[in-house]
Amino acid sequence: MTNEHVIAGLDLGNGYVKANINGGVRVFPSIAVKQFNTAKHTPVGLQDLDIFMSDIINQMDLSFASPLVESTERRLFGERALKSGLNLEEFDVFARTSKAEVDISGVLALGVLAADQLQEYYTKEKTLPNSTIRAHVDLATALPISEHRKHEKVYRDRYLNSGNPHIVTFHNFEQPVHVELIFDNVYVANEGESAQYGLMFAKEPFLDMIHKEAIKRFPNGELDGITGRDLVSAENTLGIDIGEGTIDFAVFSNGRFNQDASSTLNQGYGSVLESTLSKLQDQGYPYKSRKELSEFIHKQPSPFTRKKWTHVNEVNQSEEMRFGDIVSSEVSKVFSRVGGFIEVIFVFGGGATPLEWSLFNKLQSRVAEFGDDNLLPIVYLDSRYSRFLNVQGLYQVAMRLRPNHAELEA
Repeated sequence: MTNEHVIAGLDLGNGYVKANINGGVRVFPSIAVKQFNTAKHTPVGLQDLDIFMSDIINQMDLSFASPLVESTERRLFGERALKSGLNLEEFDVFARTSKAEVDISGVLALGVLAADQLQEYYTKEKTLPNSTIRAHVDLATALPISEHRKHEKVYRDRYLNSGNPHIVTFHNFEQPVHVELIFDNVYVANEGESAQYGLMFAKEPFLDMIHKEAIKRFPNGELDGITGRDLVSAENTLGIDIGEGTIDFAVFSNGRFNQDASSTLNQGYGSVLESTLSKLQDQGYPYKSRKELSEFIHKQPSPFTRKKWTHVNEVNQSEEMRFGDIVSSEVSKVFSRVGGFIEVIFVFGGGATPLEWSLFNKLQSRVAEFGDDNLLPIVYLDSRYSRFLNVQGLYQVAMRLRPNHAELEA
């Protein structure tokens, strides 16, 4: 039985999981499917282990014994889940149920941690383990701001599990492979709060991009002398984290997260996709899930799909425009509470870039309502980079959960 120490930051987004485990980043869709017929299971042969391990997230077949996962069915993940034809298990962006209360949170978190451990073992040993892999985990993860106060303690306690292990079993092989995960330290942050920590530890190339975004609104040199580091070091900020199921408005006052002033809009970019999906289904299009629709929209069309892609994109853009109005209205409510002391606004998250064309000008107009002399940079960050802010912030927190790691550098 191996005993490994794992440091992990997990951002369980409604659309994608972003995981930083011991410094290695993984991204994969926040989906799984339950298997009810496993009789035709074909074990992975020894000659195919290299291929399996190189694509473990998209190949693994797992079951769980954990207070984080109530149902005992085996699950498939990633591409294998998408192509299975089975009903997807994913976060319901319209549900009132907390992420802390649904199985998919535990399935994704435990699944990626177990996959990392098995892959790490195989990389070192070039064979499957003949005994249980055991890992001790320091974890930082997050809940939406609106859920945090009510659910944080119970969610954290489920991970800690009174010191007992969570057991993840791989069913891909001739014999089951077991991974035991013991959570020694767990911190549950507010979504958006953790992104601010990610900004604080940003490196120079990212800081340069932040600076370029900030000066777009002030082309006459009003921000001369202000650097990217100055912007991320501002103590009074509003972070707008556009996710798939929620938008978190994270307020920092005097360098500390201000939970009283922060809030969540229980809609996100997934709401746009769901509305588009509904309209397209009414028109006879065969899309089954917002994930399938999103993959089609954001992929360059072929000559054979261009006409269909153009129509689908037009329907989606009309929904984006409508949603931009909803978000800008919510920003006005937040800004009316905290606008007097906010120094910088950051917009980020996986839904930021798709909505930029319909949202950025609306945000500028809302800010202008509070005075022409309001020197307030809006830093609108590209989703290709900013979708990782939460997970990088969470990893920085996780590094500091164990006392003897407090001195670690970013």
